Amino acid sequence: MFMRRRSLGLGVVLMVAGFGLASAGALAGDNMMDQMVRKYCLKAVNDEVKASGKPAPEGMQDFTCDCVVQQMKKRQSIDVAKTTCKNQAATKYHL
Repeated sequence: MFMRRRSLGLGVVLMVAGFGLASAGALAGDNMMDQMVRKYCLKAVNDEVKASGKPAPEGMQDFTCDCVVQQMKKRQSIDVAKTTCKNQAATKYHL
């Protein structure tokens, strides 16, 4: 019976360790997704700023794209994230 408990304990430890590795993998995936969302967001914001012919306020691109990443993490659609963050940036930077 002692051997059985020991192997059960080892199984639980391995299961918990496996869960930890799976969680770490998910975090790495989230980070890659964040980077992709941020990259496309920065391009879109820079294109819009360039089209306006006016200089962007300092920090506006980072603020806007950080917002988009956070909205996407909340599982908002890209359209909702874009609209929400554009409105927040306009308010913050008096645009």
